[in-house]
Amino acid sequence: MALALLMMALSTTIPSYYLANFFLGLLASAAAPVGTVLVLESFERHEWARRLGDFSRIGGIGWVGGLILGTLWLQFLTSADDPVMSLRALFLVASLLALASVFLALRWVPEPKMKLKREHIDRSISELPMMVFEKARYFPHRLLHVLRLSAKNLGASNFSPELKKYYIVTFLAFTGFLTFYVALPVYLKSYVGITTSEVFVVFLASSVVSAMTYSLAGGWVARYGGKRMQVGAFVGRIVLFPSFFLVTTLPLSGLSLIVILCVLHALIGFCWANLSVAGNALVSNMSYADFRTESLGTYNAIQGLAAIFGSLIGGYIAEYLGYFATFIAASAFVIPGAIILLFLNVEKAPSDAESPHAAHS
Repeated sequence: MALALLMMALSTTIPSYYLANFFLGLLASAAAPVGTVLVLESFERHEWARRLGDFSRIGGIGWVGGLILGTLWLQFLTSADDPVMSLRALFLVASLLALASVFLALRWVPEPKMKLKREHIDRSISELPMMVFEKARYFPHRLLHVLRLSAKNLGASNFSPELKKYYIVTFLAFTGFLTFYVALPVYLKSYVGITTSEVFVVFLASSVVSAMTYSLAGGWVARYGGKRMQVGAFVGRIVLFPSFFLVTTLPLSGLSLIVILCVLHALIGFCWANLSVAGNALVSNMSYADFRTESLGTYNAIQGLAAIFGSLIGGYIAEYLGYFATFIAASAFVIPGAIILLFLNVEKAPSDAESPHAAHS
C-alpha cells in the first residue's frame, strides 16, 4: 500500500494514476481480513469481542484522523501557484505513514502461535457489529468475510431462499448508493463551487456520525430488528440523495450552505451505520450455519459488483442528463430494494434440517 500511494504521488498521467489506485484498492481489500484474523489468533475466544471492538475503534479513529489531516492539508498547505505539488506531497505523506506501519508491525506484532480453523470463527464473528466505513467511489470495505471459492461451497442450494432474495435487495441498494457517490464530490466542487477542503469537511461529517452511531446501531438492531432498521435507513437515503441538489437551489450564503450539506451528509452517515450493522446481522440470521461465511462473503461480493455498476451508471447519467437526474436515479434504485425487503421474512432463521449439508448427511 505504501508503494501504491507512492505511485499515485509520482503519477503524471490519468492511466498511471488509475493503475496505482487499482493496486491500492486491491491491496487494501487483501489486507483487511488478515488484520482481523491476526487479532483473533492472538487472543483467547472469550476476549474476541473486546479485542475486535478495540481494533474497530482504533481503525475508526485513524479513518477520521486521516480525513482531518487531508482537510487541513488542502486548506492550509496547498499552494495556489502550484497545487499539483501540494497534492503529490499529501500522497507522499500517506505513503510514509503506510511505510511506518510496516516497520511498527515488524517490531511490535509477533506471528501468533495459535492458528484458527475457519469453522471456529464463522458464528463468533458474524454476530459482532464491526466498525465499517462507507468509502465513496470505492468498494465497501469489510474487516472479515473469508470467501471459499469452489463450486461446492458457492452452489445455489447453500443459500436459503430468503437470503437469495435479500441479495437482490443488496444489489439494488448499493447500486443506488454508488450512483449517488460517484457524482457527489464532482457536483459539490465543480457545480456548487465549494472548495476541495470544504468537500472533505462534508465527507468528514458522515464518517464522524457513522463512528458515533455503530455501537448504538447494534443495540437498535437487537431491540427493533434488522429489517425495520434497514428499511428506515433505506427510506432516509431515498429522501436525502435528491436533497443535496435541492438545497443548492436555495439562496444560501457560503457558510450556511456548507453547514446544511454537512448535516445532510451526517444523516446519510447515520443511515449507513444502521443499514450496515443491520445488513450483516440479517445475512448472518438468514444463512445456513454451515455456510455462514460463504453467505457473508457473497454479500460483500455483491456489494462490490453493485459498486462497479452504480459507478458506471452514475457517471453516464451525470454526463448526459445532469446531476439532479443522477441523484433521482440513485434513489430510484434503492426504492425497489426497500419494497422487496418489506416482503421478506428476514427475521426467521432457516433450520439446520433445510441445509444442504444436513441433507447430504
